[in-house]
Amino acid sequence: MGGSLDCVHCIGREEDVSHLFMFCEFAAKVWNDIFRWLGVVVIMLPNLFVLLESLMGAASSAKARKGFSLIWHTTVWRIWRSWNDLCFVNGIKDVEKIVDDIKLLSWRWGLSRRKIPICLFYEWCWDPGIYLTH
Repeated sequence: MGGSLDCVHCIGREEDVSHLFMFCEFAAKVWNDIFRWLGVVVIMLPNLFVLLESLMGAASSAKARKGFSLIWHTTVWRIWRSWNDLCFVNGIKDVEKIVDDIKLLSWRWGLSRRKIPICLFYEWCWDPGIYLTH
């Protein structure tokens, strides 16, 4: 009955929701790269929802809040997918690839849901703040 409770990213650490999405070394590196990309400073907080609130508080406008929310959701989803990939399809731990995927997915989802103005992918990667404030 008892399966392993170890985190697939950092063996030897017990896995729970907060660890998986925030405090795991892998997840923390992903978040740090995302915050750097967004140009915000956010400390790691006790849970995902407080992190979302803090990120929303860092946004300069209602449009930026929507964009930050989109990126937060994309990041959570992609961290979850990386966990599934490692568990079920022998995925690899690659922070840079995950961050690149988050940029691509948030750009695609933002355009398709009209959460961001039309822009080229390289522009989105270079400075999403420009498109989150227009």
